Amino acid sequence: MIRTCFCKEIHKVTLGFFSFMLLGSLFIITGPIQASANIVNPNQVYSYTVMQRDIERLVKAYPDLVSAESLGQTAYGRQLWAVKLGRGEAVLFLNGSHHAREWMTSTLLMKMIDTYAQAYYSNGEIADYNVRSLLDKVSIWVVPMVNPDGVTLSQQGTAGLPVNLAQTLRRYNGNSTNFSRWKANMQGIDLNRQYPARWSTITDAVKYPWYQNYKGQKPGQAPEVQAMMDFTHKIDPEVTISYHSSGEIIFWHFNTLNSNLTRDKTMARALGSLTGYSLVTPQKNPSGGGYKDWFIQEYGRPGFTIEIANYAGESSVPLRQFSGIWSENKEVGLYSALQSYSLWLGKQKIQYLQQTMSLLAGTELYATIGAAAGGTNLQPQNIQVIARKGDWYQVQADKGLGWIHPSPGKLAIIEEITATAELKVSAPAYKYPDDFSPKVTVLAPQTVQVSGRWGTWLLASTPGGQWWIDGRKAELKWPIEEAAQSTAVDADTTDADPAAAVEQSGQTPPEPGYTP
Repeated sequence: MIRTCFCKEIHKVTLGFFSFMLLGSLFIITGPIQASANIVNPNQVYSYTVMQRDIERLVKAYPDLVSAESLGQTAYGRQLWAVKLGRGEAVLFLNGSHHAREWMTSTLLMKMIDTYAQAYYSNGEIADYNVRSLLDKVSIWVVPMVNPDGVTLSQQGTAGLPVNLAQTLRRYNGNSTNFSRWKANMQGIDLNRQYPARWSTITDAVKYPWYQNYKGQKPGQAPEVQAMMDFTHKIDPEVTISYHSSGEIIFWHFNTLNSNLTRDKTMARALGSLTGYSLVTPQKNPSGGGYKDWFIQEYGRPGFTIEIANYAGESSVPLRQFSGIWSENKEVGLYSALQSYSLWLGKQKIQYLQQTMSLLAGTELYATIGAAAGGTNLQPQNIQVIARKGDWYQVQADKGLGWIHPSPGKLAIIEEITATAELKVSAPAYKYPDDFSPKVTVLAPQTVQVSGRWGTWLLASTPGGQWWIDGRKAELKWPIEEAAQSTAVDADTTDADPAAAVEQSGQTPPEPGYTP
């Protein structure tokens, strides 16, 4: 799999968090982080070129939340883009436009990314979902256009293509110049007949390259499909949804094990309730080859194919339907992310630790993991971390024993240092070490005293108190006197995960009463 950063494909994307204009050495920051205006315009034919532009803009508008990478190239040199939205360990995977004429699914997925990112930055809610809280727990990976070659052909026809290639594609299209009906990639292979799930028994396959339903010479023959399988193995999602069109139906079953039926049908019914779409009755001997089929067979986890829109026949969905489609599907990604988190957390084993850590901001203390209410607020303090399950920590604090679920940056092992840091540019100072922590000041270029470090973050002394600054905006002055503290750890291993070092402690498990 080719690993290409999006910013290298078009032009270099600067990922600096914010720039500030200062009238003095300190400037008090008030209000939430500002979300960008709408980036994705769904009221247009949503092309590969438009999608690339929008991905670039989303990456620039929402640093530290949205990123993108290429999974490789198609046979005709287009990049297969994957977009990551979120910061959590649990993973949901969404994809669209396996079929060329179904490009409105790309529009829908890009609109989801845009809308959810705006809500995260503004700390807003969608329906009953606190988007920031959810996306701190889950990362949503999206491949919005699995078939960019086919989408381009379906939308633009053969204009501009070499004569021989255009003639070949017209032959694959039954000598028709109406490419709006095209489903396959530009090799004439139907990508959703290409996965190794009962591939040999696919019932509606044609025997030669065609505008639809040709399953290829062997499973995984198409580079797009191989990239999708490789990427799925890499990100290890708990749930996948493949968006298609059309018909307002949901496929949820593929030789599903009896032990998984209740779980999967419960999710399918919830998705049906959200969208108003009907569930497809499972078949005893289903025709396979689809991504959802392969995922269920390979992982035994929930996989769904959602067919949006009123049935449109052999054509794309009319643009006028998008508003209704968005209304039906707006919550689907959030609901599925929450289910992904629940499944992921349920699989995590308790890791027993005995480690003192710093709680850097107020956090609720609960009696059990996953409690939604009844917590007691803990103020910043040093706490004894006893155990970890997923992203929950069992702690002994001033208000007793319980479980906490800290937001990124709130729980850390601080390496004590004595140093100075030279700020080359103006830099925001934060309450705790995270870009989405409340900003308290902006420091003008100057030299500050530093007493602690966590990953790339530095604890700096300012006229207003001790606050955290991004060390990438500062130059530490060496030598640094390292504190003689047994809890000091390698900064490179603790920034994103406070348990990375403590899991190596090798402590004897505590008594059984400490388990949830």
